[in-house]
Amino acid sequence: MNNKLNTISVLIPDGETTLVSNVVHSLSLVEGVKIYVLSSHKRRYFKYSIDNNCFKRSRFIEKFIHYKNTTPEEWIEKIDATVEDFSIDLIMPIFDVSTKRILEHINRLKNKSKLCSLPNLSNFETALHKDLLYFFLKSNNLPCPDSVVINSNLDYSTVCLNFPLVAKPTFGFNGGMGVRFVKSRGELLDYVNKNSIDYPVLLQKFIEGFDVTCNVLCNNGKIEAYTMQKAALVKSVKVTPQHEFSFFHDDALLELMRDLMKALNWSGVANIDFRYDKTDNTYKVIEINPRFWLNTEASALAGVNFPYLYCLSTLNKEIEFRAVKSGTFLHLKALVKRLKRNPFLIFNINYLYNSTPFRFIIKDPLVLWCKFMWRTNNIISSKILKKKMS
Repeated sequence: MNNKLNTISVLIPDGETTLVSNVVHSLSLVEGVKIYVLSSHKRRYFKYSIDNNCFKRSRFIEKFIHYKNTTPEEWIEKIDATVEDFSIDLIMPIFDVSTKRILEHINRLKNKSKLCSLPNLSNFETALHKDLLYFFLKSNNLPCPDSVVINSNLDYSTVCLNFPLVAKPTFGFNGGMGVRFVKSRGELLDYVNKNSIDYPVLLQKFIEGFDVTCNVLCNNGKIEAYTMQKAALVKSVKVTPQHEFSFFHDDALLELMRDLMKALNWSGVANIDFRYDKTDNTYKVIEINPRFWLNTEASALAGVNFPYLYCLSTLNKEIEFRAVKSGTFLHLKALVKRLKRNPFLIFNINYLYNSTPFRFIIKDPLVLWCKFMWRTNNIISSKILKKKMS
């Protein structure tokens, strides 16, 4: 079976998310892929994202289409219209919120046969909501930290777990936002009082060890491709995206990943957080992000191009996969810090080209320049505002 596609057109229907650059960069490594992006926002999607206008200047994107953010039903209609207008081959949602919206309205999608493989709505919500995932893990005898789900009406004196704990909202707050390490009942009450509790809070027993992250592509519960990575340096328990990490391989972790994805009968991509427990030398499932992830292009540079393999899998093409067992990657923030410590790294072109986003900056400079101008303007505006208020 031919495992290559001569040409293919892919529609990203949720281009308002910051993950669009990571997916687009990965697909740009494959010749013959035409990328179309549908976005409901001209500016920032949410408070911590960047100006979405930056992405429309990407030379990797065939067509960047903006539409007015309306109802989910009208969004589905816009997807269908875009598919028909540009003869799109595949629809690839990349973010959890929009994927959930598609699953909720999938019967309205006329071109659902072109939708990349997804799990059913029930399993997707199990992965998305941390409380549902915890109950699922316990019922399937999958290792996870002891946890308690609380809400604003609960008497916190009934919390039976020993401190320290990790407190996190059961829904949302991607990238570690909203997650806090609490060492006492007083800190827990302070956390609840300072955060608007729209969803219950999951309290997880803190595990002495270290975090690892795994990325998977699955088809009906079977893992077709994966990568494993761990942060190169961890100074605190604060949960943050991995800006500097190394790839590795562990057979025990792979078996746990297989059991987890089989139990969920997962289809599509997912980003899974684990914690290595030093007390019993095992891995524990922490949470699942049912979407693409910050460093999607890092895996692509290492030889596992998840967005492209996702296309192949959906089209029932054979996938050539080889596990990545070593190598490092520096995100742009980590690269800047490393260059400050070692300016001569700028001359190691091979390393920069294959282990950092450097090649995408060189090939797609307008996006970086737009981001720089946007951030500079934000900094200046913030300083002016603070000066007026002082």
